[in-house]
Parts: sequence; structure tokens; C-alpha cells
Amino acid sequence: MKRVLNKKMNSFIFFVLAFVIMIGIFNYKVLKVHGYPLFRKMQHELILYRTKDYNIRETEHFIIRYPMEDKEIIDLVAEASEEHYKEVCDSFDYYPENKTTVIVYDDPDELMKNASLKQGKPPMGVYFASTIQILSPRLWIPENEKIEDVFMNEGPMVHEFTHLLVDDLTKGNYPLWFTEGVALYQEYLQTGYSWGEALSYEGKPYTVEELTDDFNQLDVMLAYKRSFEIVKEMVERKGFDEINQLLKDLGYGNGFEAVFTK
Repeated sequence: MKRVLNKKMNSFIFFVLAFVIMIGIFNYKVLKVHGYPLFRKMQHELILYRTKDYNIRETEHFIIRYPMEDKEIIDLVAEASEEHYKEVCDSFDYYPENKTTVIVYDDPDELMKNASLKQGKPPMGVYFASTIQILSPRLWIPENEKIEDVFMNEGPMVHEFTHLLVDDLTKGNYPLWFTEGVALYQEYLQTGYSWGEALSYEGKPYTVEELTDDFNQLDVMLAYKRSFEIVKEMVERKGFDEINQLLKDLGYGNGFEAVFTK
């Protein structure tokens, strides 16, 4: 059975690569906005295969996969997943056609492997290949705190779901700081959490150019803070439609610098 599955996966990969190469020969712009979803689909299918033996719980808009028997945690994840679904989707005027896959891990190493994270501290949540992957709240919420309150108000569900919507709408055509800024703004909008209020810059705040070109080399906390500030300022100046228009332009394959400047 495993051999059959591997043959199917190899055939699928070959088909995707051949299709993408053919598109790229004729039109690079088309490659960006149509080739990326195919690669993402391939990665998504691989993750589903790796978690094929996990338990499954379905809600109205999500499919939750989990390896452990912990009904309390899965009930909590299900509630948090649905809590702000409509409000977030309404903001973007976009509602995913299929249910979103959420994977809950009780092993940080498994999350790192399936989210293609090579090093560093395992995050409490991450978006990757159309999946929201999270650590069980029991692994990061202190025992002396009420797990329900912390997870609902400070958990990763709104943030990571926003990443999924941005990824869908732009077909992967965005700089990292921008999707982080939009996700942090949605957290602020839905839960009232304002990122980095207590942080201050030693010099001038990062510019858009610095965020776009060197995001991973900057101070992480300040880079996130500045990303949130820029998106918040855009929305306060012209409304969330400004963000949606930018996402639409990116989805057509236009370069970020050109559409952001416009």
C-alpha cells in the first residue's frame, strides 16, 4: 500500500513540476500566481499523508487533526477556530471554499518537521501549506493560568487563519512583514491585543524597504511591531479596503513595491 501511495505522490510531483516549467517558459507572471498554488497543494497533501493516522474532529469550517486523546483541548481548539471566523472572513470579503485543516501536536518536533521549520524554538502556532499547525496549549500555557481564557484571547488561531487568507488571496505573492502586519492587525481587531505596546525603538523605526529586504535579519520583536504599525496606519487612513485592494493586485502577480507605492 505504501508503495502505491509513493508512486501516486511521485506522479503528482512530476505532473506539477512539468506544468509549472511549461507555464514559466511562456509567462513568468502566470508562473507566480498559478504555479505557487500547485506547489502549496503538493505540500498540503504531504502533510495530510504524514498525519493520516491522527484523530479527526470537524466543525463547520475546520477539520482538526490530533494524535492525542485530550477532548478538553480539542473542544477548546474547535471553539477558538470558529470564534472569529465570520468577522475575519468578512474583513477580506473572502470565505475559503474548503474547510481549513488545523493540526494539534503534543510533540514539538513533529510540528517542526511538518511545518518545514529547521531550527529555533517551536512556535505555539504556524501557518504552512494551507494548514494551521499548533502546539497543544498544555505545552505553553502555565498551569497556574486559566487555559481557556489564555488560549481564546492570546492563542494563535486568528493570527494563523489570517495568514491562510492572505496566502490564498495573493497566491503567495507577498513579503513576510506584510502578512505578519495584517495578521497582527486582525488580532488587534478581533481580540483587542495590540502588539509591542511596551516596546520602543532605539533609533528610527524600520522602513518598508528594510522590512521587505531584511525582515529575518532585523530585531524580531521590533520588526513585528513596525509591521503592525504600518498596516494599522494604512487601515486608519483609508479603511481595510486599502488592504484588500493591495491583496487583489498582488494576486494578479504585480510586484509588491509597485502596488504598495501606488
